[in-house]
Amino acid sequence: MTEYTSFSELWSDLENDELFLVEKNILEFTLQLQQLMERKGISKKDLAEAIGTSQAYITKVFKGKANFTIATMTKLSKAIGGRVNIHVTSEEEKNPRWYRAIEGKKKVVPRWWRPDDYENSYSQNYQGILMEQLAS
Repeated sequence: MTEYTSFSELWSDLENDELFLVEKNILEFTLQLQQLMERKGISKKDLAEAIGTSQAYITKVFKGKANFTIATMTKLSKAIGGRVNIHVTSEEEKNPRWYRAIEGKKKVVPRWWRPDDYENSYSQNYQGILMEQLAS
């Protein structure tokens, strides 16, 4: 196992790990789904009923234990009045263009996110889950 002297070294390695990137995408999707549900006042039970599945499956989704297809992601999003947007970027551009302005390096977030959601909820949840996974 590699010994790291800083979190940036660890992060740099993780950004090139395929399994990590898959988990990161699942986490980003489920956090966005959860945030939209909270804003719209939709419960996990409501979501389960809307797509005709069990609450156990929805729990599995939010724990990151479900292997998503694009069809499943679309079905979940549509059930809460959302949409899935998939973007592919080059390796050099690690942050998709909608997270930053092309000129002036201003931070830009999708219109469906409040800036406080991105800065606080997303970062804290993501870092907490990442550290939990690394500890196990």
